[in-house]
Amino acid sequence: MLVVHEALLCDRDLDIEGRERLLEEARTLIHEQYAISHDVMGRSEVERILADLKYRLLKKLDEEALEQASDSEADEMFALGAEESAADSVQCHLPEERLRIREVLDAFPQYRETKVQKLLDALEKIWHDNPDEKIVIFVTYLGTVDLVAREIEQAFPQQGVVVLRGGDHGAKIAAERKFRQKNGPRVLVCTAAGREGINLQFARILFNFDLPWNPMDLEQRIGRIHRYGQNHTAQVYNLVLSDTIEGRIFLLLDEKLKEIARTVGKVDEGGNVAEDLRAQILGQLSERLDYNEIYQTALSDPELKRTRQELETALSNAKEAREVVFDLFQDLEGFSLDEYKPFSDVSTSLEKVAQFLSEALAGQNKRFKKIDSETYELIHSDQPNQPRKRFTLKRENATNNEQLDLLGLDHPLVQQELEHWRNCPEEDIGIAVLAEVEAPVILSIWRVEVSAQQGERRVMIQPIAMKQDGTRVPFVEQNYETYFNAPPTTPPLTLSQRLEFLTNTIEPALQRELKHKGILSSDKADKKDYSLKLIGYIEIKPLTC
Repeated sequence: MLVVHEALLCDRDLDIEGRERLLEEARTLIHEQYAISHDVMGRSEVERILADLKYRLLKKLDEEALEQASDSEADEMFALGAEESAADSVQCHLPEERLRIREVLDAFPQYRETKVQKLLDALEKIWHDNPDEKIVIFVTYLGTVDLVAREIEQAFPQQGVVVLRGGDHGAKIAAERKFRQKNGPRVLVCTAAGREGINLQFARILFNFDLPWNPMDLEQRIGRIHRYGQNHTAQVYNLVLSDTIEGRIFLLLDEKLKEIARTVGKVDEGGNVAEDLRAQILGQLSERLDYNEIYQTALSDPELKRTRQELETALSNAKEAREVVFDLFQDLEGFSLDEYKPFSDVSTSLEKVAQFLSEALAGQNKRFKKIDSETYELIHSDQPNQPRKRFTLKRENATNNEQLDLLGLDHPLVQQELEHWRNCPEEDIGIAVLAEVEAPVILSIWRVEVSAQQGERRVMIQPIAMKQDGTRVPFVEQNYETYFNAPPTTPPLTLSQRLEFLTNTIEPALQRELKHKGILSSDKADKKDYSLKLIGYIEIKPLTC
């Protein structure tokens, strides 16, 4: 940059020979610094970098000139004199400054930076065990991106490296897709641009080459690989230089988190802070600490006395941390794993969404047709010439193919149909079937929403099955989904009998069930607002009827 700056000054003074000599020197430096070859492609790349340096330098000089010109405190003659003095000073000192920098660089031994060497050693061990391992590397500083990518390419030319940086959104998507390919590059080097909006759960190893100042940014990085769909244990490695301000503050914060974790019993077998507690506490800290100010203060506080005090004040004490944890976890006494087992098979649940859509659209001159095991197509029967929209149940397919929509509960088409069927009148949400029961059973399905004083909100589905004599039938409740596919029959109850039974027998049983589970309370001090909505019922007649 200094050489280019000096060349621009020569150009201003019409010293064409001096300008060309300095620009040629700049080209040589670029060739050396970036290890660029001297062939046609290499020379083209050097010219691109040189043009970028000129643009950045001219922009910076223009901004400084504009700032001086807009200074209302300085008169015109003073500003002119200051400008000329600055130009003369730069012109005199640039050559000397460049020579001194070169002397310093020549005095340095030629070896890899410590963190780079540690990273390369780790990559070698990982690829020794599995040459196909995909690895994500996050860096904080833009200048580090090319350095890391270049060093990895030189050390492991067969593995391939792709860089994801900010700016062009299309280039960002292209880098992600290239890395995602099975035979694509094995390494993705990311700047902060990769912290959000990308899903990399097909990779399981992540390196933080530079540590961001805000530790919540670190959690966001980890979230790229540690997310739904990750089939392996995510491995995260932080490269920390303990003799730097960043490293010392990171280790100090980690020490304080471990103190809290030990107090509330949130330390795993390896002595590390449990993942959920770490995210909760860091989330609390983000609202109380200005990390930029902490790092600036630390520069004049090498022993980190004030920094330690600020962290301790922000963390407060283990009692507060415990309260935060308990507030976030809320009351789990009424938790039953059995209620969540039906949702454990994600693929089956998604297929149910597709099945729902197929049946919901059937009466609207639309067909939701299955093309293959992963693809569906929406066909308008009354508009055969309208383009057919395609859907997939796999996020990876939707990411790699812009023509496919990812089908899920949050898709607008699914939401539209759900809203329509939620608002059906009660007489249209019931069916009558034949099944193996001893006596007629009324199976009702309720949506229960509870709001407590602390702001806790819980929504659940509760089935209640009862015989006409008021006896509960737990077996039917536990297997209520199986009765949707039973053969149809005529209803055993009239409309008035059904309404009376639902109101006088089933609703009281539902409230007793919710109180038993601790969802509702008879204690006025712990009053909870709740709403009940009947979302379906099945009148079951014995097969012998």
